[in-house]
Amino acid sequence: MWWFTVTDIYQSIRPLYYPLKLFGLAVSPFNRSPARESRLLAWLYLFAFGALYTYIAYVWMYLNPFPSRYKSVILDGIEDLYTLMFYLLAVHGMLMFYLVRDKIGTILKAQYEVDLVLARLGTKVHHAKHHRQLMVAIAIVVAIAAGITAGYYRVFISFLNVDRFTLQRQVAYVIFMHNFELTVGSGTFLMHLLRQRFAALNDTLRMYFPTTPTSSGFLSVHTETTVCNEKEQLAVLKQIKILHDKLNDVVELVNYCFSVQITFCVGLCFVIGVVCSFGLFRAFIYRNELFYMGVLNFIWYMYYLFFVLFFIAVGSKITREGKRIGVLVHKAINCSTSSAVINELNIFSQQLLHRSPVITCGLFVYDWTLLYTMIGATATYLIILIQFDVSFPNLVNVNGTTATGSAGS
Repeated sequence: MWWFTVTDIYQSIRPLYYPLKLFGLAVSPFNRSPARESRLLAWLYLFAFGALYTYIAYVWMYLNPFPSRYKSVILDGIEDLYTLMFYLLAVHGMLMFYLVRDKIGTILKAQYEVDLVLARLGTKVHHAKHHRQLMVAIAIVVAIAAGITAGYYRVFISFLNVDRFTLQRQVAYVIFMHNFELTVGSGTFLMHLLRQRFAALNDTLRMYFPTTPTSSGFLSVHTETTVCNEKEQLAVLKQIKILHDKLNDVVELVNYCFSVQITFCVGLCFVIGVVCSFGLFRAFIYRNELFYMGVLNFIWYMYYLFFVLFFIAVGSKITREGKRIGVLVHKAINCSTSSAVINELNIFSQQLLHRSPVITCGLFVYDWTLLYTMIGATATYLIILIQFDVSFPNLVNVNGTTATGSAGS
């Protein structure tokens, strides 16, 4: 039981606004009729967070008390590279969220209108459930992030005996980490809501059109659908076609608003994966004092990879729901006895052929083949790094003590 009733998509997504606002990614709240914010205040908001991200990037790269973190020229150099990528992701995401705020409002408004029509057709969208899922997801992410941060602190203090642990650098790491999470998580949750609408549309189609014939060609007594008269079926089918077209418009808006940021996150995750996999390899080979750091860095990489995998999974489910409605339409054609209904179903089938939901950035589709590509590329670059690593001497500081550090602290 919540302190307010969750009745629409705006209330479902409300918990996401506050962390986005906290990290510079939301100028105005997600309301049905948002008030226009002051342009001066909006730019001051963006400038303040831009200065913050610039400062923490400086802290991460130049205020490092450990001159050589891994005793490897390759790892130290690549860590500076993905620190720069973190910074560019934060600044770009902040600007993009501001520039596409009206389109994000259009995404929510279109799904709100779809919900109203689905309710009239007898299909309910569980807004309270989506709100609860978002709250639980935020709590889990915060808890895991806190655990990883505490793990780094433990490794520095207890295992590496480092007495110059910098709080500034750890805060910088946490801010960049949460920015990455929110960039991927906000797009993923909007896609999750969109996927639920496609599933509800499929349920509506099954409700009004028979899809389970018997061997003799007639409907069985225990059918999963409700058979309506021809006039009602035609009216409902017209609504379903309009809703499907509107949801596909939303898919295109989601691709426009989030494809670049998510592609940036995928590239960043790939770079982190190469670095942390190589660090884990060195940790197991040399078995020195950086062993715990290598293991923890790999856990850190798996944490980022989880967000990318979840985005890919939701994108694949949207595509699968789009194909599923085509299967239901052809089953309905086989089961229908009305020539007018069959003709309209055939027209709808052509619409599905020309407009199917696909989450893409223009370069590639976000489905499971992307994961296989990332795994193969990571293995390739890992082999290259291992071969090049033997060409560089290990680095130690002038006092002969080993230098320590981490990819994410």
